Amino acid sequence: MLESLNTLVAPYGGMLFLWLTVLAIASLAALRHFQPRMATAQLRRLMRIAGLMALVISWFAMQQGERYLATALLVLLWGILVGISCAREIRRR
Repeated sequence: MLESLNTLVAPYGGMLFLWLTVLAIASLAALRHFQPRMATAQLRRLMRIAGLMALVISWFAMQQGERYLATALLVLLWGILVGISCAREIRRR
């Protein structure tokens, strides 16, 4: 099963893309679960850290060439979704 997934994601960066996709989905699910219990200061800190991580990881992915462009876009999308989710929770309070 893992080999078929590897051939599916090979044009997008291979296993790195697959593992980052799994981590992004898991982290967004965990964030959604723990958001109501987090303080506002923690949510703002999380937004900043996610933004910085997304920029750095996507920059490194773009330096690797066109093959990793989808990986860079995935990480940027993850950072944006974390920021939007945290901002909505802060605004809700």
